[in-house]
Amino acid sequence: MPTPSSHRLTSKSGKLPACDPCRAMKLRCDHGKPSCSRCRERGRAASCSYRPRPFKRPLSRSRNQTPLDDNDATVTSNLEVPGGPSVQYPNPGYLGSSSHTAFFNQLSLRTETEAGAVSQQRELDLITEKECVVDDVCITRGAELILELHRETVRWPFTRLFQKWVSTGTNLALAGPLTGPCASTVDYTLSKCDGTSATARDISKSLFRHSCQPISSSQETSFDEYCANFSGENARWETLGIFFTAICRASVDLAYAEPYYDSEQQRRKLQKLALSYSDRCLDICLPLDCMNDLQLFLQYENFISHSQVDGDQSYLSWRKLGDVAASLYALGYHQQQTDSFCTAPHFVRDLRQTAFCRTYSADKNVAIFLGRPPRILRKFCHFNLPGTPTQPAQRASRKPAVWDPTEKPNFATDSKWAALCGILKEDILDLFTEENYEERARRGQFIEADAHAQWNAIPENYRLQCSLKACDRRPVERDFMVNMKLNYLHIHFLLRRSLLRPLSTDAAPELFSISKEMLGLVVEAIMLKDQIINSGTSLVWKVVYYGLSAAGLISLTLANQSCTNELLQTDMPKVFRDLSILVGEVESGTLVYVDSPNYDLLCQATQTIKILLSRMICPSHMSHNMESTSGNQGLGHAGSEDMANWNGENWGLWDDSGFYDFEMNFWHGLAAHPFLNA
Repeated sequence: MPTPSSHRLTSKSGKLPACDPCRAMKLRCDHGKPSCSRCRERGRAASCSYRPRPFKRPLSRSRNQTPLDDNDATVTSNLEVPGGPSVQYPNPGYLGSSSHTAFFNQLSLRTETEAGAVSQQRELDLITEKECVVDDVCITRGAELILELHRETVRWPFTRLFQKWVSTGTNLALAGPLTGPCASTVDYTLSKCDGTSATARDISKSLFRHSCQPISSSQETSFDEYCANFSGENARWETLGIFFTAICRASVDLAYAEPYYDSEQQRRKLQKLALSYSDRCLDICLPLDCMNDLQLFLQYENFISHSQVDGDQSYLSWRKLGDVAASLYALGYHQQQTDSFCTAPHFVRDLRQTAFCRTYSADKNVAIFLGRPPRILRKFCHFNLPGTPTQPAQRASRKPAVWDPTEKPNFATDSKWAALCGILKEDILDLFTEENYEERARRGQFIEADAHAQWNAIPENYRLQCSLKACDRRPVERDFMVNMKLNYLHIHFLLRRSLLRPLSTDAAPELFSISKEMLGLVVEAIMLKDQIINSGTSLVWKVVYYGLSAAGLISLTLANQSCTNELLQTDMPKVFRDLSILVGEVESGTLVYVDSPNYDLLCQATQTIKILLSRMICPSHMSHNMESTSGNQGLGHAGSEDMANWNGENWGLWDDSGFYDFEMNFWHGLAAHPFLNA
């Protein structure tokens, strides 16, 4: 029976359900007449008058596809180019226990129990089959992208660049297992375009049709069967987006890749071009309101690429991270005990857990780096750590995790460790809000003990316990080990900062020692950058996030002279060497270029460090130059003073900054320090 335009659902009995409350209360509307005033107002149908719609054969569902429930974010869709106005209701995604839908579902269960109704009927009533309406404008927009890809002849160059990149042993941190099928599918899809508008529109329609369909799977689904949902003839816009994101990442990791680019300008141009294609594919997917795993993976990898191409301070990168967090919540992956999550294939569950762990960790790191509140709070989440074939997934907590000693460092182990560090960092951020210092110190002791326990629990072959040069591992494994060590040191760095008394002028030898170790490891990674491979955390991020934090603390300590003479004399030549190398790498352009996104931050920091080193190594020479140029005799006297006289000029730049990290404002403030301006 045709349905009114105001209703989209039909039950097994052929009656038309109305709104969710009416459906839960078993109030049906016969012959198009709504059951309640709300439905009458929405449907504009007080009588049995409606506009018949032509019958459309529903899409066939595979045998191994599980039924949809309220926790599923995918929808069965029909591609339609409407000739008139149509209403497309939003996809609600995951709805928690406090939602109105959950309330009425419970009420429906109670009513059915009292009436002795069959629960199967209720399950059938809750199956939602919605229409994914794609208008002609969207199809034309997709066809234009296909034609542009054909004109730019990106098919073969991008495919070969991708193959060269993955041959190094690296890949996308989250969507890595899917990049191979995506690359072959993009090559197959673009090969069908002959440059005509008609062919491009056919390809666009096909991509839209499959993008509107759910990615079907069951517990018995194999990896190849899962990939068949978005590869080959079933190509989706998400497939293209993941491939172009991989190309962007390849151009970031490979400094030289002839004949694709032979200069930094061409390399940057290729990065922005590939990322723009990724953005356009993602912008096409999101309005379809058909959330799925593949779309989430694309969102995360697109965010990482924006942070590398636009910079870690970019608002666009910050917004992209927020979009990933919103999708995680909407898909319900913060509550990983739901039926829809547990019934997924094991490799899909691992990917979902990895997606949450990496996003959770990135949320904490970016919040600290930018001095902004985190978006994902653990007290509202119930998530697991990725497992292995021999080690099942386990609940994420501050308790020491169980590791598989036979597993080598890889993206899964890196994601697992990142999530554990993210939990500790979130609790450290809470310390900054504790006004009672004694309580803060008490809680800090527990966090420190848990951090040591977590580090001691990981296998020894994961821990970098020697110099990076002496580490006899594959380049990508070296980078994983550097990531883990820096993350661990950063926890202690943040913890020691949180335990500093406000406006205190006391020395902080432990914090200074941790900073020296963290800076030394970053500088060693810079010097050996040709012997490590990006394992998901780029070298520039290591320098900006960990290196500048350590260098900033060391610089402020040296300018304040707040440590004892014995501490300052301990291994100070190595400290000066590491700071000098950091300055030299930035100034020479071997780490970042003038048009690189993080150049301004690194340039401001290194200029301040350079002035500090000049003041400390050659104070009399510097004072003589300042005296001769300015004619100010007082400046010359101040520059020749013994450095110990600056003990009273203590500058605690973060006394009132909470957990704000060593951003641009810190280096501007440090440049105005009396020791550097005397």
